[in-house]
Amino acid sequence: MITINQLRECSMRYLDSQSIALIYMLKVLDEVITVDDEVIVYPKNLYCRDKELTLYLFTTNYQLLKVTYDLNEVQLVTKNLRHLIESEYKVGDEGHQLILTFADEEIISFHPKKDTTLPYVKEFNSQLLLICRYLQEQSS
Repeated sequence: MITINQLRECSMRYLDSQSIALIYMLKVLDEVITVDDEVIVYPKNLYCRDKELTLYLFTTNYQLLKVTYDLNEVQLVTKNLRHLIESEYKVGDEGHQLILTFADEEIISFHPKKDTTLPYVKEFNSQLLLICRYLQEQSS
């Protein structure tokens, strides 16, 4: 399971642009919400040095937080998951994938094979399973 504390440790391990972005993103998160073990995090593009890191957090009150960092600015967008009209989970030759479709026609796709580097794909697949369980529990 990927946790906020793991991301904190990861941000301190290297001194590169992604680590700096992660430090700023976590700082803003700490100021805005209380992140505990109940929050599921998906760090899209973590360890992909050529892509922008985006944090997705699934909160206990059925909110999806999207945190980005660009040009020294952290942006936090909150979506109510009650506006989720479809979640599609796929497992196949291309690996695991989760596609979320919202009422406003926004589509968010999680694809571990593309969202991280090879050593971490299995861990990201596990995060997708956690998110799927979370969505099923919340919808019932």
